[in-house]
Amino acid sequence: MQSSRSRLIAGVLGAAIGALSLAAATPAFAAGSGGVTDDGVIYVDHELWRTVATPTDLSHTRAPAQSWDIIYSFGGLQMSVAEVAPGDPGFNGGRWQVHALSAPNGYAAALVSGDLDHDGVLDAADEVRAALTAGDLIDNGVVKQFVCTLNRVP
Repeated sequence: MQSSRSRLIAGVLGAAIGALSLAAATPAFAAGSGGVTDDGVIYVDHELWRTVATPTDLSHTRAPAQSWDIIYSFGGLQMSVAEVAPGDPGFNGGRWQVHALSAPNGYAAALVSGDLDHDGVLDAADEVRAALTAGDLIDNGVVKQFVCTLNRVP
């Protein structure tokens, strides 16, 4: 029979091991199953989509322009916007060119010229293009080419 002290030590060790296991697993759970993010990170046509991050770099492939879809990156001003999603006509299977955007007149000006549905965010490619046309966003060019999937946020 185990003494009280042995049971106490076993209990403390079990709790410590459990806490360490949870701490090690927390980043994986936070990122979601299989690397899928828990929060929507990209807008496509006014809807949030999750991504699966992949360690790909296709910047030196010289693939033709029509083989890429665009993701507009706002550099932290808001979540990115993609021009298409799986199932859309012309979707290229998750091959992306990331275009870095800047807002020379401030983000508020970009919203005034681009937020066509007045929901307080640029959440569709047509809204981004409207702000670009008005000069309230500037496309600073392609900063990355890679592959990743998009999964609709339920």
